[in-house]
Amino acid sequence: MKAARVAANLTQECVAELVGVHWQTISYLEAGKSPFSIVTFARLSQALETSPNRLMDGLPDADRARAERIKKVKARKRVPRKKGA
Repeated sequence: MKAARVAANLTQECVAELVGVHWQTISYLEAGKSPFSIVTFARLSQALETSPNRLMDGLPDADRARAERIKKVKARKRVPRKKGA
């Protein structure tokens, strides 16, 4: 995200104003320290005049093994509800 902002020659304050968030939010997002909504993501893409895919460049691949372990653990803990309960 920061690379797209710098390439667009915009400050964090400018992007924040365009997106409708506080400038510190932009700082946190660039540092990967804050979650955000899909609406904010779409607004960022529009403000930076870039594709959403470009904003995601450089993200590490998902840890598939970890995801599978989590799914198995959660699947075992689910107890089907009885009808009418």
